[in-house]
Amino acid sequence: MLDVRIKEYLSRIGIRKIFELDTALLEACGPEEGRKHIERLTELYDRSEERLVYGSRDTPYLYRQEELVDYLNQSLQISLLAASFYDRVFFRRAMEYLLRYENFWKGDIIDIGCGNGILSCFLALCHPDSFVTGLDLSGNAVSVAEELAKKLQIGNVRFDRPKAPGKRKCGTLFTCRTVHENIVPRPLCEEAKGNMPSAGEQTRRYEAYAEELSAFVRPGGYLISIERYEGGPAGAGLAGALRQLGFCPVKETQMQFSCKNGDETASFQTGIFKNKSCIEK
Repeated sequence: MLDVRIKEYLSRIGIRKIFELDTALLEACGPEEGRKHIERLTELYDRSEERLVYGSRDTPYLYRQEELVDYLNQSLQISLLAASFYDRVFFRRAMEYLLRYENFWKGDIIDIGCGNGILSCFLALCHPDSFVTGLDLSGNAVSVAEELAKKLQIGNVRFDRPKAPGKRKCGTLFTCRTVHENIVPRPLCEEAKGNMPSAGEQTRRYEAYAEELSAFVRPGGYLISIERYEGGPAGAGLAGALRQLGFCPVKETQMQFSCKNGDETASFQTGIFKNKSCIEK
């Protein structure tokens, strides 16, 4: 049964069931403006998919969806419409996980890759004694997240662009759907040609980003991860890279779930890791 806190929160911010994003845009923005949004989004989605699958000489993997993300977050209204269509079920499942393990949220919280701030604001409401900082590369996403927090009158959350890792420490780092954007070094079409890398090879691929994430977490703190995976040993790769850095997985917090993501189904893996480096010396 869905927790009443989740139902009330999603209803409060305006997340609802949307069967067609195009129809929702026409209803919300009117025929003329709505058609312009549909045409531009179609163009950006096609360009984004082409870059992800076939690569781009001049655009690093992390930034291949930058234009699309900025467009979807040009306003709170459009951001919430897109979130309703693509992420309504995902947010419910993610929030269920966050509440299930809410005793692991210690001290100040950083939500890296916070997007439009929906999960950051939820964490701030659930943990009023903590201060939540949401970080995102997209300036538009940061602006929308700030508007959402203001709309909800939340005082213990702020949003910013990420600074150098290690400059800011927290008791709990939350990473949600950021890992796959930071570790894929080749176009997806090349990845599909050969066999999936072994767990050891995956660990090596995750080392740089795992180190970047670990720099935010104080000794004794936690890293909580909800990441999208398409199968293979990706979860083992992240866990292996974190173990090398002194992070130990918390038993029985690793799980996998699938949910509708727009017109497709996406799979996610979760896990909680404790930073034991330096605390037992």
